[in-house]
Amino acid sequence: MAVREFTDSKGVEWRAWDVTPEHMHPATRGEDFMSNLQDGWLAFESATEKRRLEAPYPTDWTSCRITELEALCRQAKPVVRRSLQSDTGKQRAMVATASEQQAIRSANAQRTFRSPGGREWTVRVHECLDRAGDEQMVLRFTADDIIVELSHWPANWQSASMEDFAIMLLDANPPRRRKKGEGPQRRYDDHFHPGDQGPDVRL
Repeated sequence: MAVREFTDSKGVEWRAWDVTPEHMHPATRGEDFMSNLQDGWLAFESATEKRRLEAPYPTDWTSCRITELEALCRQAKPVVRRSLQSDTGKQRAMVATASEQQAIRSANAQRTFRSPGGREWTVRVHECLDRAGDEQMVLRFTADDIIVELSHWPANWQSASMEDFAIMLLDANPPRRRKKGEGPQRRYDDHFHPGDQGPDVRL
């Protein structure tokens, strides 16, 4: 189980993760309404869209180049809301969503912490292409629409303390604001506090 967050060639930010049969409840996996999702899928999610690539999908998706990952995203089928109109569609959507949440939770691909200044940050590894077209990875800190990126980070960042993260923020590139509609949708474990919307980026 893995999660990859990347920016495609059009500047759209996606989150991709695999959902395997182990993430599905045994009682519902074999139901007819699951049909072609019974063996799992590769999920793609942006700020405006979700896609699913049914198994079998390439097993090397976790290490393939961004251009190849983008090609898999294009192959994936968009999740359309009209399918929720039937009882079968609603059941399928509920099971698929629950399985996706379980999968991304078990991946341990992100950390959330509250800085000394009271702002809540989410930390993930993000992949993108630089101006020369070369692939690069950054450790991305996000809080609401604020983005801070670190080019070099400790290998054990997932077990870092709040103090460690605060130091990383100080060493990171200057913060920038995300344009409206960019980035993967906030998930069940991304907490939002209405009062935490100040224009500053205090720790």
